[in-house]
Amino acid sequence: MAFAAKLLLDETLHSYSVLIFIPAILLSSVLFDFGSGIVATLVAGTLAVGYPVPEPPSSAILPLLLFLIAGLSVAAVTEGLRGASKKLSESKTYADVLFQELVHRTRNDLTTIVSILRLQARSDPSPAVQAAIASAVSRVDVVAKVHDRLRDTADSSRIALKPYIESLCASLADFHRGVRSIAIQVRCDDIEMRSSQAASIGLIVNELVTNAFKYAFPEGRSGAVAVGIEGKEDRILITVTDDGVGCPAEVKSGLGTRLINLLTTQMSGSMKRVPLEKGCEVEISVAIDR
Repeated sequence: MAFAAKLLLDETLHSYSVLIFIPAILLSSVLFDFGSGIVATLVAGTLAVGYPVPEPPSSAILPLLLFLIAGLSVAAVTEGLRGASKKLSESKTYADVLFQELVHRTRNDLTTIVSILRLQARSDPSPAVQAAIASAVSRVDVVAKVHDRLRDTADSSRIALKPYIESLCASLADFHRGVRSIAIQVRCDDIEMRSSQAASIGLIVNELVTNAFKYAFPEGRSGAVAVGIEGKEDRILITVTDDGVGCPAEVKSGLGTRLINLLTTQMSGSMKRVPLEKGCEVEISVAIDR
């Protein structure tokens, strides 16, 4: 096609019509295997020299030299970019393999930590110690679930928030509910975010749901806890609502509350409690980097 265009434009461009081959050389370099750009340059040069021969022939020397320099330069640059792209792809594959191995080892380490904590809880008869260890196990499990999601996702740095929160809340319900009839409902938008941010949101949800189970339903009361997570541009709105005894008059400054405040501050967020006619709602708004 480039040669046909050259023939048509010979009378207009004269010897410089050979430069029409440059786009063809570029496309050959991009579309085909290594060396195709150089081969295309040589073939185009042969066609340019062989037909038609300009009068006088010496007038074609400068355009031909310019063409050869430009063609070989385009081919060399394209070949270099192709080689760099291949190396980058190989490096990314290697990095992904290393990351997945790291995720797997970290998950195993977290599992070992949980097992040790549970053994310690069984060996100590003190209810206060057992409750503290149970809280620690719950928090470690939040991080472990993030690593589970990283292991199953194609992107090694981002996870889908919805299945992570649903799995987390299901585990919390099984862990805290016991024989009480307490339902937990989860409504979460389809959001993808960095794993570190998902872990922070998971810890916030863990503490809020745990507090609802512990304090909203005393003396074996039944009820329901609703968890809502909504994405609004660059912010996430987390709401945990219960139909229990209502918001406390004074919030205790326990470890869970301090952890919520710390994570909320780190994510440039804010928190408020809203008393309901029946129960309490906690709203937390945090900033995320998508």
